[in-house]
Amino acid sequence: MKEKNKQLHLAILVICIVLYLVLVLLMGPLRQNPKLAFLSPYIGVLNAIQIVLTTTMVTTNFKRGYIATCILSVCSAMSAGISMMQSKSLGGLPGVLLPLSNIATMTIIISYMATSRKQQEELSEQYEKTMDANRIVEEQNNALKIYAYKDLMTNMYNLTYFSQQIEAEIEKNKPLSIIYMDLDNFKSVNDTFGPKTGDVALRLYADRISSYCGNKYVCARTNGDDFAVMIPGEPTEADILNMIEQFRKMLAEPASVQGEMFSITASYGIAAYPRDGKNAEILLDNAIMAVYNAKANGKDRPCFFSQA
Repeated sequence: MKEKNKQLHLAILVICIVLYLVLVLLMGPLRQNPKLAFLSPYIGVLNAIQIVLTTTMVTTNFKRGYIATCILSVCSAMSAGISMMQSKSLGGLPGVLLPLSNIATMTIIISYMATSRKQQEELSEQYEKTMDANRIVEEQNNALKIYAYKDLMTNMYNLTYFSQQIEAEIEKNKPLSIIYMDLDNFKSVNDTFGPKTGDVALRLYADRISSYCGNKYVCARTNGDDFAVMIPGEPTEADILNMIEQFRKMLAEPASVQGEMFSITASYGIAAYPRDGKNAEILLDNAIMAVYNAKANGKDRPCFFSQA
């Protein structure tokens, strides 16, 4: 696009130069030949056309147009001066002064254009800086969102995000169920193998839960070794128990962590909206209460809040 504009501007420059020279050649005989004196009023029109041509050259080609204007105006002034000397009359003086004043006018125009371009470049630079600053702010906001809604150790969503998703469904008056799971005796993993091994194991179990949920269910690490899954709609008790069985198999599958092999179980609490609570806080509290009941009855088992 820029190359096409450049070619167009050069074409305009060449056309204007040719037309300007043609006008100079026409004005010479008009000034020198007394028989053409009746056409002398039209010299002013030709001068006006020259000004239009030089203005076009400067505005379309900037420095090149200005240089061409100066050369052509000087040539025009010299031609008028020669005609004036040959006629020995001051009648051709305007023909000398007009091209020179045209140079002054074009100098003012190009100076204004240069100032405008500089201001435009400064504005463009300021705009780019503003856009860069906005991008940085947006990146920072996105990073803050990650910190606000993500559990950095497991890369799962955290309790804040999970609660917001529950509230969003409740606002739409859509039924849902929560499976809250607490890993059984996970503290013994940290005590036996060390906290680093415990963290690696926790990430492994988080990955298993996340892989199972995928994009179908919202899942989160809600606390320490606790996780939660939100099931939209109205799953039956059999559906929920089947899902929990899948979780039990995934957690029981032996894990190799830093050379150590072990498997784990979890206790599960289930609460449903609207039956077991009207907001996220109550639902989660009731699901946790159901977990406590499951642990009290031998662990590695589910418990519905409505049955606790």
